[in-house]
Amino acid sequence: MKGKKKMTKTKKVIKKLKDEIKQLKEEAKIFYFYKKLILTAAKSQYEPKDVVEGLKFAAKLIVKKDWHMVEKIGGASGDLMARGACPKCDINLVGENPKPRSFTLPCLIKGCTFNIEETNTEGIQ
Repeated sequence: MKGKKKMTKTKKVIKKLKDEIKQLKEEAKIFYFYKKLILTAAKSQYEPKDVVEGLKFAAKLIVKKDWHMVEKIGGASGDLMARGACPKCDINLVGENPKPRSFTLPCLIKGCTFNIEETNTEGIQ
């Protein structure tokens, strides 16, 4: 009987520790994304005003815990001007009325609402 109680107690302790680790990881995620945003902003070649607007937008996304969009803004190839993503092809959408930049099109994904017929070769760098 004692052995069973010990096992149950041990399982409860392990579960509690796992829950605490999960909670700490979630709390640390916020700081991790802030760090990524700061590094992206430091490397950015946008105007300072646009960088600040991008950081403010990303901070709102962090509060909402929209990690996918925060990653698009502050990730490895972060785009501080991104304000959304296409639901079909995941291309960054920019501007007040969010739409893709012309040089990112066509994406050639069937069903994409932003897809165009002809290829934009002048915008490709």
